[in-house]
Amino acid sequence: MKNKIVSTVIMLIVAILILSSSLHFVRAEDNTISNNTTNTVNTLSLNEQKEQVEQELEKAEEQLTYVQGELSDAVIQIQKLDDRIQEYQKQLDEVNATYQELQEKVKKSEEELAIAQAGYDKKMKLLQDRLVAIYKNGETTYLDVLLNSKSIIDFVSKYFVVEKIVEYDSKAIEQLAEKKQEVEKINKQLEEDKAKMKLAKVEAEKQTVVLTNTKTVHENYKNSLSESEKQITAEIENYKKQQEELENLIRYTIDGSTYELKYSGGVMIWPTLESSYITSPYGSRLHPIQGVIKNHDGIDIGGNTGDPVYAAADGIVIYSTFNTGGYGNMVMIDHGLNEEGVKIVTLYAHGNKLLKNVGDTVKQGDIVMEMGSTGNSTGPHVHFEVRENGTHVDPKNYLSAN
Repeated sequence: MKNKIVSTVIMLIVAILILSSSLHFVRAEDNTISNNTTNTVNTLSLNEQKEQVEQELEKAEEQLTYVQGELSDAVIQIQKLDDRIQEYQKQLDEVNATYQELQEKVKKSEEELAIAQAGYDKKMKLLQDRLVAIYKNGETTYLDVLLNSKSIIDFVSKYFVVEKIVEYDSKAIEQLAEKKQEVEKINKQLEEDKAKMKLAKVEAEKQTVVLTNTKTVHENYKNSLSESEKQITAEIENYKKQQEELENLIRYTIDGSTYELKYSGGVMIWPTLESSYITSPYGSRLHPIQGVIKNHDGIDIGGNTGDPVYAAADGIVIYSTFNTGGYGNMVMIDHGLNEEGVKIVTLYAHGNKLLKNVGDTVKQGDIVMEMGSTGNSTGPHVHFEVRENGTHVDPKNYLSAN
């Protein structure tokens, strides 16, 4: 019987040792991973980071370009640097936002780890106390307890109690193992997030250096401009600012639309008279300001002042007012989500007169405004856009072949 006590004690000791050693091993392994990650971060050079940024700039879909011969080299260089500064600043903001999110995630993980560790320590203490109690009982075993029963009822009662005690011991070991795994999982995720946070911090620091250097070069170029070049530069910068504000307004309006609509799909109708035709296709290049080239976000359809502009599909009007960013009288219609969960919105600009208000429900073919030439326009036409989750796409993908 004493051998049974010794076996039980040894079993509990082995279980405790395995659980404790495994937890220490994982912590040591995670620290090694963290150190290796830090070393990798330190090996990244500033030139490598700069090359990555420049590669991203080259991939940008809607960078403004400039016409050689119409603008001086100094003005062109200033505008290119200005574009890069904006892109660098955008990337820096994104990196800082990522760093902030990781900081909050690490803080939360540390709190969860502390709670899990406390739970693990508590269960370990209970198991250790149980081990001590078994050891102190000496000769007394579960069998002794049962054999000393005074009656069959007493035997059954004690058997039930012994069974519950054994069940409790087994369950305690299982719970301890589960709690150990929980601690290990949280600790591993915590170390991974800390490594990512270090990478984000290094990236932000290097982006800041690139941004600062680019701004210095940009300022040196500006100081060398003639008065006429300064005037042209100011006009271009004002144009780009208007374009940025317009794009932000469009996206803000689309994001703010909370109507629960379903896009019916099918073909959108031609947004004005059938006799009209496209005067400037999607993706064509325009010269809103001398020397500045920008891809066209929609299609321009020519016509006469007062011609009807139709809703291309069923929906709800989410914007209907004069836009100072160059689109003049403008209407936007939310058509809802398609089968893939993409929000479809159409935009109509340069109207002579607005005929619908925000919140109005429109059916396909309803007149939403009259064609005009308000805003930055050289003649009567409607500028028509289709947006998927805020991003403009070629309207011809939605319009009929006719």
